[in-house]
Amino acid sequence: MNLVECSRTSETVEPTRICVIGAGYVGLTAAACLSELGHEVRCVEVDAVRLAALSGGEIPIYEPGLDELVTRHASSGRLTFSDDVAGAMDGVGVALLCVGTPPRADGEPDLRQLGRAATAAAAAATTDVALVVKSTVPPGTCEALELFVGGHAREGVRVSVVSNPEFLREGRAVWDFFHPDRVVVGADDPELARAVAGLYPASWPLVACSRRSAELVKYASNTFLAVKISFANEVAALCEALGAETDKVLGGVGLDERIGGAFLNPGPGFGGSCLPKDLSGFIAVAESAGRPAEVARAAQRANDTSLVTLVAKIESALGTLDGRTIAVLGLAFKAGTDDTRFSPAVALVAELVGRGANVRAHDPIARVVEPNVSQVADPYEAAHGADALVVATGWAQYRELDPARLRESMTGHVIVDAVGVLAIEPLREAGFDLYGIGRGLVTSFAPVLWRPLEWMLDAGQPSEVSLP
Repeated sequence: MNLVECSRTSETVEPTRICVIGAGYVGLTAAACLSELGHEVRCVEVDAVRLAALSGGEIPIYEPGLDELVTRHASSGRLTFSDDVAGAMDGVGVALLCVGTPPRADGEPDLRQLGRAATAAAAAATTDVALVVKSTVPPGTCEALELFVGGHAREGVRVSVVSNPEFLREGRAVWDFFHPDRVVVGADDPELARAVAGLYPASWPLVACSRRSAELVKYASNTFLAVKISFANEVAALCEALGAETDKVLGGVGLDERIGGAFLNPGPGFGGSCLPKDLSGFIAVAESAGRPAEVARAAQRANDTSLVTLVAKIESALGTLDGRTIAVLGLAFKAGTDDTRFSPAVALVAELVGRGANVRAHDPIARVVEPNVSQVADPYEAAHGADALVVATGWAQYRELDPARLRESMTGHVIVDAVGVLAIEPLREAGFDLYGIGRGLVTSFAPVLWRPLEWMLDAGQPSEVSLP
């Protein structure tokens, strides 16, 4: 699929001049895609290394289709990069704030980058401007930000703050931008809401609401996805205990149109830059409002146990981790991206090393620096001499691995597919013991099977039954 071709639309928007502050995953994607829609975009990036890469035509993040958009519009002059906020804000009426809001130790988001970006943009504005917050923030942030930056604006310049959260999936961000489920615009002024909504084609589904509502839409959406993933892992564990077929059970659940099959795939837990952070933020927001958010907390606890369960499964299959050589395939938090932030795969590698294992890792594009971990360029090289192999990220290319070649390379015969990408039968035919999330290790079924049978007996009757 050519994501850039899919991005092109016959729909038109009224071209305008936009400043985008922050050239990370969200900011760079937004800048390039808004340029594709016809806007003139000035992108501000204060990180000198990233800015140098962008200015030299290099894309510092991996996102399919993004490099072509950036190259085309940077060449035409419709998209520019600099660290000059004043120059970028000159004559601009809309500025998108796309900076990080990482979690603090208490789960609350750290909004200092957002505050600095908003202050700089407000001070540099030469005309009335709407600061559009794309970053994920707690409800009430836009209101507070508007009060905070108002005093930094030039005399006669009005600064308003609007919420317009992003819903882009890493690895599919360009596609998602041009095929949105919804565009959420939170503004207390209808005219401002129309101005921000006008950045996008009129046919795109629009949710116009208050700023607090828009801010909470993003938190609630990602929290629900986290709950769904944790539920899938809980069902998978129950399937394993009962001897049920995890793929059939969750597949059957997902066919219910009220539920849907997305995010019902069991795995090593959720990671990345959004779900863990936004789940913690949702819980912190609820706590500050005097609400316990028990469902969200349960999802967080369940996710925290996913790694423990996976490591225990690997250890049970091997007998011990100490001194074992383990190949780990996949380091990114999911396939299609080079992002390793809060990656379950990276956490797994660290835990295995901490338990005395020797780890060789492979990922098609992601790179990490982990003590005592050898990262190699080929999955078969990672498997060479290994006692076990663990697939920790669902890259499609791992599905194409040759079972016979793996068996020749490995010393052991244990494979743990934590993301469900491998074909079971060919690997078993090659002599592997294949384990996964929701299948694999032998468990005792007796307590599960015999208790229900007791329900068939009348109260007070002997438990013996005679077969016909």
